[in-house]
Amino acid sequence: MTAPTERGVYSGVPEAVYHGDPNSISSSQGRRLLEITPAEWKWEQDHPAARVPTESQELGTAVHTEVLGVGAPYVVVDAPNWKKPADQVRRKTIRARGEVPLLPPQAEMVRTMAANVRNDPDAGPLFASGAPELSGYAPDPKTGVMLRARTDWLREVGRGRRVGVDLKTAESADPGEFGVEAARWGYHVQQPWYEDVFELAELPLSAWLWVVVSKRPPHLVTVCELSARAVDLGRSIARDAIDLYARCRDTNTWPGHGRGIHQIDLPAWEYKKQEYARS
Repeated sequence: MTAPTERGVYSGVPEAVYHGDPNSISSSQGRRLLEITPAEWKWEQDHPAARVPTESQELGTAVHTEVLGVGAPYVVVDAPNWKKPADQVRRKTIRARGEVPLLPPQAEMVRTMAANVRNDPDAGPLFASGAPELSGYAPDPKTGVMLRARTDWLREVGRGRRVGVDLKTAESADPGEFGVEAARWGYHVQQPWYEDVFELAELPLSAWLWVVVSKRPPHLVTVCELSARAVDLGRSIARDAIDLYARCRDTNTWPGHGRGIHQIDLPAWEYKKQEYARS
């Protein structure tokens, strides 16, 4: 299957097809483009095999699969750790198949976290009905760039209203701490990106909720909603990312740090440290 090229919302788009589509840009790609130079970003896109997932990312993927019922399956490797060369080879082989390798304690944690989400009185009902992993595609009206977004879960709530639900694993499910996580990982950019893509794809979302499950025992669960102020800020950042991508793509120019001799200085804290030491 190839990635959709027409405006719309699609089900059943394989994960590899969705993430490997070179003709559209996702929220995570847009956020990454603002973090590094366009030259580095282009290299990363052209060399996807160089990206090795972290254990934390793989844990999140496994929790998604367990809760949503779709996604990359996880495989339990009966080993105490990944130190033995034979187990490292097994790990690489499993990853190459598009699956998630887990050690027995990790798999048990995944099952516990997923069960806590399903049994939570606020989060559980959100996943009681709905559709997992719907992929929206639509061209940006300003630049013509094809945008894509993929919801974890979409729940119809009646009268043409629908709620997008995103499942996140975090160090803590404390709402205040998740606000910090949202800023760190750009979730405030992700939400308006998804909302705008689904609006353009003619399946608008009425609300957006974050279901957060802690990686720390006892794996507490909370449901969070970003403030309108945060979403507005995220939408402006998303606009910057789309515009930058369009400029680079249209001119086929992916700049680095710029030519010439760069005048540099020490960070302000180094001067303050020396002033303190000499006082």
